[in-house]
Order: sequence, then C-alpha cells, then structure tokens
Amino acid sequence: MGTIKTFIAVDIAPVITSAAKKQIRALERIIEGYRWVDTANMHLTLKFLGNVLDREIPELCKVVEGALAEHPILDIDFRGLGTFPSIDRPRTLWMGIEDIDGAFAAMQRSLDVALSEKLGFQPEKRDFKAHLTLGRAVEQARSDSALSDYLAANADTDYGSMEVDQVIVYSSFPERGKPTYTAMDTIDLGT
Repeated sequence: MGTIKTFIAVDIAPVITSAAKKQIRALERIIEGYRWVDTANMHLTLKFLGNVLDREIPELCKVVEGALAEHPILDIDFRGLGTFPSIDRPRTLWMGIEDIDGAFAAMQRSLDVALSEKLGFQPEKRDFKAHLTLGRAVEQARSDSALSDYLAANADTDYGSMEVDQVIVYSSFPERGKPTYTAMDTIDLGT
C-alpha cells in the first residue's frame, strides 16, 4: 500500500501562462535567489492534500466531484503582483487573481468542507488567497528596493482573463529533481 502526493487545482490558460513567463523573465533580471515555477507546471491550487493512500484516490475523486456539482463555470481575472508573507519577507512571488463575486473562493470552500467532513482532511486555517505562484525564495528572502518598486509599478497590471470550466485532481511525482504532475481525475464544472 503506497501513498501519492495529491492536490486539487485548475490549469492555466495559455494567455495567462504567456503573461506569467514574461513576468518571471522580468523578475529574474532584478532579483536573485528564487526558484522560478516551470510554466509547463503552472496551476491554481485549490487544496493541497499531501500524501494520500493510493487506495483512497477513487473515493477522493468522488468527494471532489460531489463538492463541485453545483458550481458553475466561471471567469477569473489576473491582476497585479505580490508576495507572501509580506513585502519585507518576500518568500513567494505571485500574480494576483480577482475574484470579484467570490465564486472561486466559494469553490475552494466547498472542497475544503467536503474533504474535511467526508475524508478527514484538515481544513485550511488561513484565509484563501487565490494566486498564481511565480517563484519561491531558495534562501532567506529580504526586502529589496528594486523588487518593491517593480511590484508597486505592476500592482494594477491586467494580465488577462480565463474561464474555469474544470478542476483536476493531480498526483505529483519527483522526476530528476522536478515534480511531474499526472491528472488522476478531471471534473467538469457546470454540468
């Protein structure tokens, strides 16, 4: 009986991937010490589950499908850049997502509640902040005036929109030091 590193996510549209790639190239020119996300692996994580017993994956997929059954297809906008946990300690660099009507966050909450109640996964303790990760610090991250200036200059930059019509249950396997993602199930929204 083995375990599979598992997460639930939304794939990124090519127009957003292209915008993210341009931002990563620009950020690489002004700061060092970050590991940049491979744009081929970009996604919006709704829930990271960690190691799941392989025999539990079919039931997990059914719970995800049930949790999303009432959620319609939605559009999200990508706008601005930011950092986690703060600009003073920029460990994660991200592109922001506008969820004006809260539909994307509602979808995440439905998943969180269903997975907690039906399968015993820990609910998120932090508020959900939809974002697209661009890079993570590989060493102690410190505030940098060039980074602060760049983020401020791009705080309201519009990177485009995309339709969210599917949610995917992914497994992650290490391959030559990098993760390889495999879709375990694809759940269509609005059906």
